[in-house]
Amino acid sequence: MMEKDDVVAPEDIDYSFTISLLGISANMRAGYWDVWIEADYPQYFYPFAKDMFGKPRTWPRDVCFNTLLAFGQKEGWICDDSHSWNCELDDINNGFEDWKVYGESPEDSIIHEFNIMDFANVSAKDRIHPDYQYKYHDDYKECHVVLAAVKAKFPEFDILSIGMPLPNHALVGKGNDVFVIDMRTGKSLTDFPIDNFYTEFNGAGIQIFHGEESAFFNMEGNQLTDFRIGGFSWQSDERPEHPHGHIITDEATGKKFLNDGTIYNETTDNKE
Repeated sequence: MMEKDDVVAPEDIDYSFTISLLGISANMRAGYWDVWIEADYPQYFYPFAKDMFGKPRTWPRDVCFNTLLAFGQKEGWICDDSHSWNCELDDINNGFEDWKVYGESPEDSIIHEFNIMDFANVSAKDRIHPDYQYKYHDDYKECHVVLAAVKAKFPEFDILSIGMPLPNHALVGKGNDVFVIDMRTGKSLTDFPIDNFYTEFNGAGIQIFHGEESAFFNMEGNQLTDFRIGGFSWQSDERPEHPHGHIITDEATGKKFLNDGTIYNETTDNKE
């Protein structure tokens, strides 16, 4: 039994959890979930590819959509720091309706309707940067169209995510088993169900687990190692002929390789 002095004040109670497969943390507020992903707000507006229907995709938006699927929702609201943790809405009793009208001015409080086509020409490489607002409602209509197409094409699976854990793949369920399949062909990355995956390799690829064993797959879904026990690590490839490349180290064997599976020899490959 708690003593009187041990009673926790409501403002000190924290209801939160993380979903490591999505890389998100969720915090319960007064009537809504405040979800954080591992991305800076501006990244939401930089396309990295196009979906199967030719519409732009941004990877933070993919993560947010897959989070909606996990929460059983269809729409979401996004905002920058000055309208979330770094704002004056710190009272535990402030609800979602309070957030919707919050702003430093009437104009600042406006919730804009997100349209991915407004950012179709944005390109960090070409130094074309987005002109974005600070609060949006996003119906994720392009994502829903892709999801419906994948469901219709592969009705034997429960679609758990799209474009994740790899850009052209989906996480799916079949009975009690989980697989990663190519959204274009339906082919599974493995001949057996997987138990987990790890994606924190800065875009180099993913580690897929089967029991205690795991293997490394690049972003195209090509398997680069056998399943074995041990981790992987990555480092940037600093050679000018490999811009934005990665060097992956198999911690079990000490071997190093590139994203395409080519073996990296630290002595010969660094010769000038």
